[in-house]
Amino acid sequence: MKEKTWQYSAAWRSTRKIQQFLLLAWMSSLVVYNTEAAGTICPDECTCTMTFDLEEGHTTQVACQHGHMRIIPVDYMDRDVHVVIIAAPPDRPNFLTIGPIFTQPAPFVNLRELHIVNSNVPSIGQFSFWGLQNLRVLNLTHNNLTSVVADNFRGLINLTELHLDHNHIEQMSSETFRHLTSLKTLILANNQISTLVSRLFRMLAKLSILDLSDNPLTDLNPEVFKDIQHLRIFKCRRCLLRRINTQIYHLVPRLEELDLGENLFKYLTSDEFISLKRLKKLKLDGNQLSVIVDNMFGRNRELHVLTLSRNRLALLAPLALTNLTALTHLDISHNKIDRFHLQTFAPVVDSLKTINFSGNNLPLNEIAIVLQILPEIHGVGLANLSLQEIPQNFFTYNEHLVALDLSWNKLSRFPFKLLSKTKFLQRLDISHNKLQTLSEQDLQRLEAIAEVNLMKNNWHCDQCSASNMLLYMTTTVLNSTIRVLKCHSPLRLRGATFGSLSFEQLDPCPTTHEAQMSVIAGLMLLCVAVLSAVAAALCCTRRRAAQYYTNEEKRREHDHEHPEELLGHTELGSVATIHAPYQLVSKDS
Repeated sequence: MKEKTWQYSAAWRSTRKIQQFLLLAWMSSLVVYNTEAAGTICPDECTCTMTFDLEEGHTTQVACQHGHMRIIPVDYMDRDVHVVIIAAPPDRPNFLTIGPIFTQPAPFVNLRELHIVNSNVPSIGQFSFWGLQNLRVLNLTHNNLTSVVADNFRGLINLTELHLDHNHIEQMSSETFRHLTSLKTLILANNQISTLVSRLFRMLAKLSILDLSDNPLTDLNPEVFKDIQHLRIFKCRRCLLRRINTQIYHLVPRLEELDLGENLFKYLTSDEFISLKRLKKLKLDGNQLSVIVDNMFGRNRELHVLTLSRNRLALLAPLALTNLTALTHLDISHNKIDRFHLQTFAPVVDSLKTINFSGNNLPLNEIAIVLQILPEIHGVGLANLSLQEIPQNFFTYNEHLVALDLSWNKLSRFPFKLLSKTKFLQRLDISHNKLQTLSEQDLQRLEAIAEVNLMKNNWHCDQCSASNMLLYMTTTVLNSTIRVLKCHSPLRLRGATFGSLSFEQLDPCPTTHEAQMSVIAGLMLLCVAVLSAVAAALCCTRRRAAQYYTNEEKRREHDHEHPEELLGHTELGSVATIHAPYQLVSKDS
């Protein structure tokens, strides 16, 4: 009896759990609730919604995004709101100030996220966020802040994200963020910070993401990084950096992502990143590097992504990728590379998934040799290589190819035979070429590719060239892809989109007679050009012959008049005699 009772109880509990799960799933599908039915209040110029998810439960949000606001209508907001968004479109900015409006007379104790963006906020008042102990995200991007001080953030003991990018902050004093002991993400990009003072990040022991991009720093003070040794992601793009004191890397050994793109680095030493043994992503694109020396990344065995595009590299050293056995993505595009050492790619043969060759001086045979030793490659970039055609067996060894970029080349015919061998291709960019039309078999191949870019080609819009494309536009998944394409010819349809055309609007196909006449006219023009060239050559030859005979007669007369010069006793006399006819010719002319 007890056993049966237990079985029934267990079955009931199991059924109850299933019912609860189904109820939660149903409730999670009801993303937006009517806040009026829930008894909340909402300002007229704002939109209030209630959402639900399994992690956060019920979340009430107030969004005021129409623009042209002068004050934040906190008096008409529910004090239990969880998310407040104050924003404005670019053409209708707000003009707001921030004071203790979220703390007086009663604080928004449940507020978790506060976003005040594009609102021309000039400064943050002292104790403006006092009492918002549950605030986790503070976003003040795209404002007019020129400085921040420690008292601006007093009371935000649980804040984990602070976004101050796209302001006009010039400087910050030591310990500016000392009250934000739980902060994990700090974004200071797109400001005017020129110096990082010592102990700026004191008390930020939990900081894991720091973005200083687009600030005129020119140099980084190692002392600043002593307080943020748990940093995992550091970005400083476009910071005018010419070098970095490698002591910084010793202070942040847990760094996993380093972005130093678009700076002024010309040279990196072989032990530059020796301390960053956990580094997984390294971006050095847009610098002035002319060489990647042997063993530069020899200690970065966990590196997955390496970006070296838009530098001045002429060659990768034979041991440049030594020990990078975990590398999956390599971008060497838009450099000056014209050849490879096969030894360079030996360490990454089994790991590399994508490689970008675009914009170099590479002949196709150099690329083909590299691809032969990378059979597991999934993505290849061949853009901007002036390719007029690609051999149909080019990807014979790369049957797993998923993404291919052929943009900005000179392809005049769709490479059907090439792509017929890449059966798993899902992303193709063949924009900015010279394609004029697509045949039915071309379109059938494209239909099997999920993402296709055919923009900026020389599409010919007559009934012979475009009819198949219009048909496929209306009956297949290529609808959105073809609809946006623009005619290049004839001139009367240039710029017209395929989506706006009908079959009747297309130019008729040239008739057989017209085609024949066109060929005959071309041959006649060619014959005329050849005859003109022959006549000009004959005329030139006759003129030179006449001049030769005239000069020859003058030379003979001269020899009869001065017979003693024919018996010249010195070499100099002989030379003078030989050159006499040329002197006479010059004088006569």
